[in-house]
Amino acid sequence: MAFEKSFVGKTALGMIAIGLVGFGVISSCGSHVSTDDYGKYTTYIKEFHCTNFMKGVNAMESGNLSLYVDYSTCNVLGQNSPFYQALVPSWTAATKNYYSIKGDQITKEEGSTFNLLLNIQEVNYADLKGAVEQMANSNSESVLLTDGEYFQQSIAKGNINNPYMAGALKTWLKKGHDIFIFSEPYVDQYKGKSYNKKRFYIIFTDVRLRDNIYERIMQTVKLQAFPQVEMFHLSADHPSLSAEGTSTKPNGNLNAEVKGFGSFEAQEWLVNWKDAIEPLVVYAVDPQTGEALPDGEMLTGGLKLDRNSFGGYRITDVATKVYNINQEFTEFCTAREAGEKYKAEFALSPFENFIKLDDTEFKKHGIINLYFDGNMYTPEPVLNGRPYNFIKVDICVSQVQDMFSKFAHQFEFESIDKPGQTNTSVAESIRQCLADPDIQAMIATCPIYSIYIKTPER
Repeated sequence: MAFEKSFVGKTALGMIAIGLVGFGVISSCGSHVSTDDYGKYTTYIKEFHCTNFMKGVNAMESGNLSLYVDYSTCNVLGQNSPFYQALVPSWTAATKNYYSIKGDQITKEEGSTFNLLLNIQEVNYADLKGAVEQMANSNSESVLLTDGEYFQQSIAKGNINNPYMAGALKTWLKKGHDIFIFSEPYVDQYKGKSYNKKRFYIIFTDVRLRDNIYERIMQTVKLQAFPQVEMFHLSADHPSLSAEGTSTKPNGNLNAEVKGFGSFEAQEWLVNWKDAIEPLVVYAVDPQTGEALPDGEMLTGGLKLDRNSFGGYRITDVATKVYNINQEFTEFCTAREAGEKYKAEFALSPFENFIKLDDTEFKKHGIINLYFDGNMYTPEPVLNGRPYNFIKVDICVSQVQDMFSKFAHQFEFESIDKPGQTNTSVAESIRQCLADPDIQAMIATCPIYSIYIKTPER
């Protein structure tokens, strides 16, 4: 199966149409939303989703990249690196704030980014911890160019095992954002000896942000030309999905209208439960034998999940959560129509035994297909609306496996401070970040994609 369009999944809500004054009253006589009303409805769904479930990316300021440059040997030597040179146009085009890290001074510099990068002179004891914390507490994108060596004028000196970045990494990930790290090996000469070091390009961004810096780099730099460079992605949210189109593919018997919004979609089923949905989908039979299919026919499907989206963890299992959202979306639409300020104060509780995921297909191929819940099918708590039902289905991560040990080598390098030993401070920062209970909780329950469904009453 070819998956042509990629997108990321985040907690979302998506599909519900509602009968309201000014939105097109839907009476109990069984009429359904017209084409015009459906268009307005999907607009409201998008607004509802962005208001309640995209707060992380909405809080970010776009077009305001800050570049932090460690004034150490790594960036002096970087000026002769083809990979470093390939990235300079991205920094030059996007940087709005340039910060030099000279010892314990983090200073905003004036002038051309291009010229500033050409005139780096070494200053020891860069305050990398302070710089990365400043990045994490910002509300816009930032990039740090460094060798990762956090020297202090103390007995600790090179901090070769100190996870000094862990707090900042956690801060940024807890906001729902992304971190990308490019690791480039290089050789440093110190007191007549050669050391195998790493140059790190640490990017704080969010892949959902329009024209983000990572996207710019991927569009302009051919990474295959630099096989020595390794890339690592850190996230605790919105794992990567792909699909054949802009949404899932509902069962044809549902006669569904569908609109995709990237991380969620809206479906309207234009047939009823008694004559179509239950006999043709829920309790469908094998057309060859006439025997009942264990879980009926597929409800909707066609999503493919990148199970390595989180970098340090592999997603090994997913699950569905189903909600009745009549009241929540009705209140949103009522406020929207009245021009009143909307207050999002609700907590949804899921209902079991209604819609489930095909575990076998997911574990074999990472494909997400949904079915009604076979012998456990219990529709009453979900389908209690009149004249319509509005349902939210979240597809969520339910189990992950720690994989960071396979990637830790990307962040380790020979210590200059303690010859013969390995500096693991960057690797330990990531390891400690991934071990944080809040980060683990985010990853282990992360919503992947949401489907909103409007159906007639049952």
